[in-house]
Amino acid sequence: MKRAMSFFVVIFVLAHAGRLIAQEAKADDKIDKIAIEIADEPAFFIGSVKVTLGRAIELVLEQNRDTLTGAYDVAMADSAYKKFQNKYSPTLSAEGGGKYQEYPEAMGITAPEKEKKITASASIFQNFASGTSLSAGISHEYNNSILKEISMGPMGTIKLGDPQYHRPVLFASLKQELLKNSFGYNDRRQSEILKNAAAMQKEAVIYQLSGLVVGIVVDYWSMVIANSEVHNAELQLKETRKVRNIIADNVRLGLAEPFDLNYYNTLVAGAEATLVNAKQKFKDSMRNLLTTLNLDENVTLTGRAMLTDKVPQIDIAQSLKAAYDKRADYKNALLALENSKMELELYRNHALPSLTAEVTVSSMGQRKDIPDAYGETSSGQYPALEARLRMTYPLYDLEQKTNERDARFKVEKAKLQLEKYKRVVRDDVIAKHEHIKTYHELYQKAQEARKQSEIYYGRLLANLRRGRFTAAVVKNGLDAMVATRQRELEALVVYNIALLQFDIAKNELFERYKIDVNKYIPK
Repeated sequence: MKRAMSFFVVIFVLAHAGRLIAQEAKADDKIDKIAIEIADEPAFFIGSVKVTLGRAIELVLEQNRDTLTGAYDVAMADSAYKKFQNKYSPTLSAEGGGKYQEYPEAMGITAPEKEKKITASASIFQNFASGTSLSAGISHEYNNSILKEISMGPMGTIKLGDPQYHRPVLFASLKQELLKNSFGYNDRRQSEILKNAAAMQKEAVIYQLSGLVVGIVVDYWSMVIANSEVHNAELQLKETRKVRNIIADNVRLGLAEPFDLNYYNTLVAGAEATLVNAKQKFKDSMRNLLTTLNLDENVTLTGRAMLTDKVPQIDIAQSLKAAYDKRADYKNALLALENSKMELELYRNHALPSLTAEVTVSSMGQRKDIPDAYGETSSGQYPALEARLRMTYPLYDLEQKTNERDARFKVEKAKLQLEKYKRVVRDDVIAKHEHIKTYHELYQKAQEARKQSEIYYGRLLANLRRGRFTAAVVKNGLDAMVATRQRELEALVVYNIALLQFDIAKNELFERYKIDVNKYIPK
């Protein structure tokens, strides 16, 4: 009778286990997937709208306050150059005045009794890059005097001079530096130095912008990882509850100890706490990203993303050539060397004396009536020509000698910096290329580990229903499966970041996605 009862119990247990296996086989075969898709090109999702990576970069340039601030820095990069060019802008000057004067008798017979005078002048002045300065203009003097009468005895009285006249003068002056700034030698170099400095600052800021943009893209993917943590926490809670239910059935059937059920009740509570924490981290990550992108807080970010697992074909020699042509740090090192050489030339030229030649031509007229006066002036009836040569030369210019010495040292420093950045760029491009290969391999390993852990956990779960494993062993299998799922996604994100960093290493991020940065720079 006892043998028959034992037989029926075994049959009941096997039948019960069979039903459990049949009921949950489908659940074991299907593990929930996180909101990640594999595609040729990465993409984001804002609400239900798919946003390509190129459009996401444009969105960052349009919306993020830091990139907008950087755009203003780019716009102001040429300020010093433009201010220097101001010296070549024409300058208009005009002035006028009047005078009334009464003269004492003691000044003699040639002095008038009273004098009224009005003067006015207008001129235009301009410097040229050739070291030439040109000024031209007109002056006008109106004089109305009450002259003293001079007694000539029997001949009567006379007055000397014209008591009232208009005297216009047309003039033009040309000035040229012949030695120290010979035909604009120094000015042209100074202008080129400032132009290069503006280009250096602009390139540096744009290069920083590309890194900032990638940082925000990484922030989005960090939110995706936080969303994945929520999914995995939900999976862990669901599976932990499933295992607890199996253990509860096994306890009733005598296939497990009651303390195993207590242990899994604890694990369920811990999984619930982990899920609450993961949800809060996702909310914080999403809120920070909305602030970074300057999007309305009602915009929905689901944490969905498309990532690529493709390995691009890379010619490292071509990549190095592109980096040397486009990297801001290397290009700026080249421009810094060029600037230091021009600065040395400039200070050497300062050792020459200053020799200035100036020529002034003018034409004058003087009549009582304005038309007659200007007729004489315009016809050149009374021309004048004046030439002047002036030289200055300090016998011992310590400032010039010090500047020339410092300029020589700057050339040597610039050469060292160029060598440094040549190596920095080369190492960075090679390292970023190696990262692509390494992180893709790590992603493949993480993917394989995830697949194996899922198979392992599925088989553990099936055997747990038969009472063949303890709760602790199954718990370790579940933890391993959840951890490998998370590591797989993180490895895929790191691989996609490596692709972007390789573009940054060549300074081709904006070029790759056909983004015209100048469009976002204030005019």
